[in-house]
Amino acid sequence: MAKGGAKIIWVHPHFLYWMGGTKYIYEVIKRLKRDFEMTVIVENAIPLAFENYKKIGVKLVSLNKLSSTSASYWLTLPYHIIKDRDSLLRILRKLENQNSLIVSSMFPMNVVVSLLGKKHLQYCFEPFAFFHDPEFIKNFPPLKRHLVELASFLWSWLDVWATKKADKVVTLNNTTARYIKKVYDVTPDISFTGIDTKHFRPFIGQDLKEKYKNKQIIVHSTDYTPVKGTDKMIRIFAETKKIVPSAHLLITSTIKNSKEENNLKTLAKRLGVENFVEFLGFVDYEILPQIYSLASVLVQCSYSERSGTTSMALPVKEAMACGTLAIRFPVKNEDVEDGITGFLVDPRKTKKMVKKIVQVLKMNRKRYNISSVKARNYIVNKYSWENTSNIIKANINALLKR
Repeated sequence: MAKGGAKIIWVHPHFLYWMGGTKYIYEVIKRLKRDFEMTVIVENAIPLAFENYKKIGVKLVSLNKLSSTSASYWLTLPYHIIKDRDSLLRILRKLENQNSLIVSSMFPMNVVVSLLGKKHLQYCFEPFAFFHDPEFIKNFPPLKRHLVELASFLWSWLDVWATKKADKVVTLNNTTARYIKKVYDVTPDISFTGIDTKHFRPFIGQDLKEKYKNKQIIVHSTDYTPVKGTDKMIRIFAETKKIVPSAHLLITSTIKNSKEENNLKTLAKRLGVENFVEFLGFVDYEILPQIYSLASVLVQCSYSERSGTTSMALPVKEAMACGTLAIRFPVKNEDVEDGITGFLVDPRKTKKMVKKIVQVLKMNRKRYNISSVKARNYIVNKYSWENTSNIIKANINALLKR
């Protein structure tokens, strides 16, 4: 921790799942702590989050309260915003420093911080999906969809107000920046994302090689939400299997959801591919590069362009860093170079998805190896956590000087 430096307080709704956005914040804070005194505050967190922040010497504070994962939270949202504001004020009195700044990274924490009257940088991964992403909302079952639409009607204005009020907004990439401008009428800075390419590199242990010998592996990452399109992935795989009998699907997940997993297993059984689809669950960080390296192709099936999970697609970048080709929704200038390191395909076009997956699986080894090297080099050269953190640090320093 930087001694005597500016105090930066990063607030986020919760760390209940160790996944894309949560990991992103962690990697950035790991580097920002070299220059600033960092404190992270959330409404709730899992033990893994505390362990990881302890490893890097950053204090993680949990308010130990209901978070946005609960329906009752949304029914009593104003109460939680006020309670979070009061809790933050008490914490800030202990951390008080004239040279300080608060970073928020998701609704409703952007609202909470806006009520404090402090210097505020909002890291906006995307316009808040539950309010501003029709493709995301329409995927929910009818009852949940109506509840989400009601919450959007009641509170989306508050999200827009808070984002406009922030001293600075930073986002992931050009795609999310375009939608932030459209929704909030704010022009954000762009930090991009980073990949630890020393960790995510081509490597497969002998045990895995033996276990999946003579199988052509397709890998897919999910959190079981509709936006990930895992049901589409299984349908696409069933058609692929008819053409490439050695195809085998591995599904990793960032959270545990037994109900949705069982629904997907039922779908796989109905399509006759239950013996060729494996649900690996949450894969240990140390093992994950081997799973990616084992695969011939990673397939992403989300298609809402305004969603950060589609445009940023962390698993795509991690897999490419391991030399694995990828197929994903057509977001250009992000990671996959169409026809070179994979393919850009709308996952709703099942026949085209199947065709491109088969094309990768049947690619001759020499051509695949050339594309594999290009995939890794692209990620190594473009996505560095140091670059990402430096852009965010520059924005913080600019606000501190005001």
